[in-house]
Amino acid sequence: MAVDYDLVILGGTQEGYEAAQQAIQRGARVALVLNGLDGRRSPLQTLGALWATRAPHLVCPSPESPKTNWQWAIQRATLIADVLANEDPEQLMVQGVDVIAETGQLISDRPLQVETSSRRLTTRAVVLATGSTPRLPAIPGLNSVPHETPEAFLQRESLPQSVAILGNTPIALMLCQLLCRWDIPVTLLTPNAPLLSQEDPDVSRWITAQLQAESAQLRLGADVNEIVATDSAITLHLPNETVTAETLILATASTPNLAGITLNKLLERDRPLPVNSYLQTRHPRVYACGSVLGGEGMVVIARQEARIAVENALFWNRRRIDYCTLPYGLLTQPEMARVGLTEPQARQRYREDELLIHRQPLYDNPKAQWLDSTIGFCKLIAHRNGQLLGVHGVGPEATEWVQTLALLMVQKVPWSAICRYPTLPHSLSEILRQTTQQWEQDRWQPGKWRRDWAENWFNWRRSC
Repeated sequence: MAVDYDLVILGGTQEGYEAAQQAIQRGARVALVLNGLDGRRSPLQTLGALWATRAPHLVCPSPESPKTNWQWAIQRATLIADVLANEDPEQLMVQGVDVIAETGQLISDRPLQVETSSRRLTTRAVVLATGSTPRLPAIPGLNSVPHETPEAFLQRESLPQSVAILGNTPIALMLCQLLCRWDIPVTLLTPNAPLLSQEDPDVSRWITAQLQAESAQLRLGADVNEIVATDSAITLHLPNETVTAETLILATASTPNLAGITLNKLLERDRPLPVNSYLQTRHPRVYACGSVLGGEGMVVIARQEARIAVENALFWNRRRIDYCTLPYGLLTQPEMARVGLTEPQARQRYREDELLIHRQPLYDNPKAQWLDSTIGFCKLIAHRNGQLLGVHGVGPEATEWVQTLALLMVQKVPWSAICRYPTLPHSLSEILRQTTQQWEQDRWQPGKWRRDWAENWFNWRRSC
C-alpha cells in the first residue's frame, strides 16, 4: 500500500528533532509534527540558567546587586538558547524534512495514519517523541496553591525570600544547591529517604552531605499531609512540623505525554509506554524514544534512543539499546557523572569474588589541589575478567573524565589497559590511571601468581 512518508515523528521534543535529523540523513521521506513543542530550546534554556547561576561570585555585571546578577544570568541563558535553537526547524526543512507546526494524533492502524488539524499523513512507521508532562502528587490542597516548575522558576526575573522544593528528581537537587549558593533559605522535601536512590550509594551519600554542608534543610522521606496558601507564604504541613516558604517549586517525577495516541493496543495496562530492547512498542511499526518512556529526560539517553528507534523503524530491528554505556551527569558543584552499573547492581549480577571495586579520592590529584577543589572521588567497578562495569565520579570536570571511560566501555577495552594509556600527569584525568593502578598493584602483591612467576624468572636469570 502506497504511503506519504517513510517515517512520521510525533512530537517536537529534542529527541524528535534528533530523530528527524537521523532519518533524513538516511534518505527517508520524513515528517515531524511538532505538537506545540519547541525542540531543544527549553532544555537549553534550563541547563543554561543552571550553568550561568551556579556560581554567584562569578556573575559580574553588578557585584553589589544580587537581583541584577540574577537577571543578567537568566537573560544570558535565554539569549544563548535562542541563538542555538532558533533556526532548528528551518534547518530541518532545508534538508527536506516536512515540519508541521500543528498538533497530531496517531489515529489509525492499517495504514498507520497521523491526523493534524489540516492534514492526514500515512506512513510506514511512526516514532513517538511526545515527551512528558508534570505530575501532581496526591497532596490535599496542592491544586489550589500557586507553585512553579523548575523550568518556570529559572526564567523569573527575581529571587524569592525563601523556597520549598517538593521532589527528588535530579533538577530538584541541582536547584536546591543553586539556591543555597545564592543565600536563599531552601527546604527540600522528598518522598523517599535516600537522595538519588537510583545512583551509587557513595554518590547519594556525598550529595546528601554536600547539600547539608551548604545549609539546605532536608526533609527526607517527608509525608506532606496538606499544603495551605496564605497572602504572603505557603505552608506545608508534615506530621511533626510545618514548613513555610514564599515560593513552592514542584520538581516531582513527570508522567509520559501520551495525549497524541489513540490506538488502544499501545496504551493498555502498562504505563509508561512499554517497549522492547529495539524501542518497539506493542505495535510492530510504532517506536518510541525519550521521556515518553519514563526516566528523567537525560539528553544523552534521549538522543541515543532516537538514533536507535529511527534506524530500526526505517530498516529492521537490528540495533538494541544498551543503557550500560550511556554516560550522564548533573550540574552539582562539583559535578557528578556516571556510566554503567552501581555497586548494588553489580553485586546482584556477579559473585563477590568476581568484582573489583576501588574508590580513589581527588585529594592526591595535583590539579585538584591547585584548583582548591579536592572534594570528590572516582569509583570504578569492574569484573576480574577485565570488563569495566561502572564508573562513578564526583569532582571538577567529572563529566569529562567519566566520558573518557564511557568510550572505552563501548570499545570493550579492559580496565588493565587504562594503566598503560598515557595521561597528562597534572590533569584531572590522571585520577583514572591512579584508580586502575591500585588494581594493578594488587595483582602484583606477594603471594599472587604474577609476582611468584616474576620472582622465579629473576632468580633463574641471576643464577645463569
